[in-house]
Amino acid sequence: MKKFFLKNFNTIYYRLLFILISVFFLSKLYTSYEQILGDSWAYNNLFLNYSAGFARRGLLGEIYISVNEIFNINPLHFFTNLLFIAYFLQIFFFYKILKKYEDYKFFVTIIALSPVLLLFYIYDLNVFLAKDVFINLAILFHVFIVNKKIEVKSYNKILLYVIIPILVINLINHENQAFFLPFHLLITFYFFSNKNNQTFNIINLKPYLILLIPIFILLITSGSFEKLYIINDSISKFDASIPDQFAGNFNLAIGGFVKWHFFYHDVYDFIRLFFCFSLSLFLTYICFDYLIKNRVIEINNSLINKYLLIISPSFVILLIMLDHGRSLHMLSMHLISFYLLLNIKSSKMKNLFLKINNNYFLHKSLILFLIFYVNFWYLPQGGGFIGIGNFTTIFKGTLTSELLNIFLIIFNFVDVEIINLPRIII
Repeated sequence: MKKFFLKNFNTIYYRLLFILISVFFLSKLYTSYEQILGDSWAYNNLFLNYSAGFARRGLLGEIYISVNEIFNINPLHFFTNLLFIAYFLQIFFFYKILKKYEDYKFFVTIIALSPVLLLFYIYDLNVFLAKDVFINLAILFHVFIVNKKIEVKSYNKILLYVIIPILVINLINHENQAFFLPFHLLITFYFFSNKNNQTFNIINLKPYLILLIPIFILLITSGSFEKLYIINDSISKFDASIPDQFAGNFNLAIGGFVKWHFFYHDVYDFIRLFFCFSLSLFLTYICFDYLIKNRVIEINNSLINKYLLIISPSFVILLIMLDHGRSLHMLSMHLISFYLLLNIKSSKMKNLFLKINNNYFLHKSLILFLIFYVNFWYLPQGGGFIGIGNFTTIFKGTLTSELLNIFLIIFNFVDVEIINLPRIII
């Protein structure tokens, strides 16, 4: 038994990490059946529907309205069940694409327990019911498919009949999917560039032309206060309401961005945003770019100087959305999904970690950074800007607090359902 444990320690540790993450989500999903988590903005936005005609982000709400007319289902139960499926699919795909690194415990720990990636929804409950998870699912699924090293013919079929329809649905469900289409183009570019005897041709991107239809429809569709009134009237019986921002357009978004950042906030908000950016997107890039430059992970020569250029349009979302935490989270999820697709050179990776372990100061410093990174900060919905979500500081107990919550849930369950446990009397 001991020999088996020692031999398979890395695999066991890797699985325990994802079991722990799953337990965190299960505890929140259980609570979500009984109460709205966070400040309810995400929950309210789930009710956007087509009662006033076609509206952006209205697909999911319209599905619920239709289902409710037949089954009279509690909205919190409906949306929680749907998010339950989405979150655990996200965990599953992430588990699969990160698995090639399971022998490197430091590496998988900082990625799996990062406050920026999977646990973003746990540490800031204001985003727990946000639709962003469906956008993340699309890129994780795309990477998962390519990672299986399928043949060109099979990939073309999956791209046309599975991935493109998912992207169409996501676009109708939330227009933010449009900002992340360059990452899907990059994955397709990578697939064909990495295949033996295959040269990338622009014709390989032909299926993506289908997406121009929903994008065009979204561009010519604008909200209005008349539509907003009709939608709010249709969901009033659920004690939900859509905010006035729905009635805005692109010009309002630009004007709102300028006024929000330079009229209502000071330099301290930008400093917090700088820390959030540095500990999320920039840290992801700098670590993997180092591995690429040192040939620890392999990337096709045709992509090494192009991949950032291909995905650069996605970063426009930072100039459109005011919820910078959500933007940084989704950008980080997409960027690391691409990086995890790349092949690693095991010998070079082992040599790198051997050098780190032999460098006393560097080794201890990285351990301290790991403890800080997974325990004492989080990425808030607004990315450090006060006024978005329940936010005061980016520094707080995270992993340890969640472990304590799980312990208390188990303790209370045992105490109430099984046996009376001892209590402290002060």
